[in-house]
Amino acid sequence: MSFWNKILGKKDNNPTKETSDFDSDVKKSIDIIGSKKSLENDELLTLLTRNGIEENSGIEIITFLPIAFVRKWLADVDWPKTYLEQYSESKRISKRFSDNHQYLTMEKIVDQYWNDNPNNDVIVNIAGRSSEFNAINQLLNDGGKMANIKMTETVIIR
Repeated sequence: MSFWNKILGKKDNNPTKETSDFDSDVKKSIDIIGSKKSLENDELLTLLTRNGIEENSGIEIITFLPIAFVRKWLADVDWPKTYLEQYSESKRISKRFSDNHQYLTMEKIVDQYWNDNPNNDVIVNIAGRSSEFNAINQLLNDGGKMANIKMTETVIIR
């Protein structure tokens, strides 16, 4: 969509191009993020944008791709269907994963990745970025059992 169309509120006549671009960005991000172990989010975002991924897409990918990976990897966990977006101390909005089209795209691509001989290091590197994975890992290291895990909503700070 052109700059003027955005300002004037005109609809994009080619939404599938935008969707296919995001699909491509997610696939590219799996390779990039999966090969990096210890980059901070800002360093990772710089790397993604240097590889042609728009900043806003990169932010969403860095935020939600690890969640999609850990949910696929630990499919037996009873995952919440919602998450919280926090904009300030007093403003939190509950959102459904099923209403987040970018997350659904990532989930679909993660499923495809999983079914195509996935690389274990990539899975660990991406899922390991999620707070969910780190919380479960800590619980298990402290002697907890997978059967006793009860997850709460993830909070995404915006």
